[in-house]
Amino acid sequence: MLKVVVESSSSEMKCIVPILILFFLSYSLAAQGPMRLTAESSVAFAIKGNKDLVAARFLVQEAEGRARGAGRLPNPEFETEVAVGRDFEGRVMAGVLQRFPLTGRLRLERELSDWDVRIAGLEVGEKEWQLAVATRKAFYEFVAAREAVAVSVRQADLAAAFTKSLAEGVDAGFRSKLDLQEAKLSESTLHAKVGALRGLEMEASARLGECLGLKADVAFDANESLTLPSAIPEARPVAKRADLELAELLLRSGETSVSISHASRWEDVGVGLFIEGERFRDEPTGIEPEALAGVKFQIPLPLWQNGSGKVAEKIASRDRLNARCESLRFHVQNQVLLKHRILALRFRSATQYGDNVLSMAREHIRESEAAYARGEIDIQAVFRARERLGEIEFADIEARKAYFLAYADWMGALGGSNL
Repeated sequence: MLKVVVESSSSEMKCIVPILILFFLSYSLAAQGPMRLTAESSVAFAIKGNKDLVAARFLVQEAEGRARGAGRLPNPEFETEVAVGRDFEGRVMAGVLQRFPLTGRLRLERELSDWDVRIAGLEVGEKEWQLAVATRKAFYEFVAAREAVAVSVRQADLAAAFTKSLAEGVDAGFRSKLDLQEAKLSESTLHAKVGALRGLEMEASARLGECLGLKADVAFDANESLTLPSAIPEARPVAKRADLELAELLLRSGETSVSISHASRWEDVGVGLFIEGERFRDEPTGIEPEALAGVKFQIPLPLWQNGSGKVAEKIASRDRLNARCESLRFHVQNQVLLKHRILALRFRSATQYGDNVLSMAREHIRESEAAYARGEIDIQAVFRARERLGEIEFADIEARKAYFLAYADWMGALGGSNL
């Protein structure tokens, strides 16, 4: 039991109490042990805490910042001119010029900036979608690696028990020392395999932890196994895939860019006010002041540069985006069909290693060991039976892992709420 004794004044306690609360919270969280994850909770955790995704979300804020200045009039221009001659002769001019578009370019620029904000949001959504697929697959690979370690440990334990019984038989004088040596070699090989598989489990854990945005020293475990469903999931229509939505939004943004290029063929006109004062010598009266005010206009003439090249560029860019959008729609439909067919194939392959096959293989080992004890077979037959069981158990894990990886790919192809 943890006891904390504090003797202090009331003022000191006000400072110590928050520290004690944090301490007890940390202690209680540490006592809870590793996080228990499922495929769904892993995806939710990754979308919330993945470091790359956290950085990508600033893209939306950047686009929102750019949108604040879009579609506004340019700042007015102030101009002045001073000329001074002898005997205080001179001229002073000051004016303000504001430029105005002749077309609806500012409205179109605001519309384009709105598209950019939505595009930035969908770019983040596409990264979330890709991360969800990667996290699912990393989770299933981690679970498969953990099951492989469990199988190898069980095989090593069985080999150790068999070696122990052989050693007792050698001591009793009715078992061969050569058989005991072969059993020890087999046991050592299995223990080495356990170590190798634990390394693969650590690598799979690191990949999943990276998707989740966790530090390497944070412990977690899987709260589900690679249990096959009773039937293949039925085919579903494609939901809102982030990449498809992004392509369609880029196309709409491209259409707005074409409109802006047409509107920009007429440059902004300038309208200004000015005042001018002048002092000049007028014989015989001497220095005479004079002042005036007026309005001036600046109208660019599109003689040499009429913006036709920019318009052609934006039209070609829009057509390219339209072709890409059509290609992506075609690809997505085919991808969903293909992924579901692969899923069905992986399901049929995985179901071949049912409980009956594994039970038969384990029973075969027990019968082989019993036959060896009766002297009916040699020890190599026992090793072959064990090797066969190991092949079946690991093949079963690989087949189920392949199914769930195919399931993750299919869910990713569907996109949208299916993730």
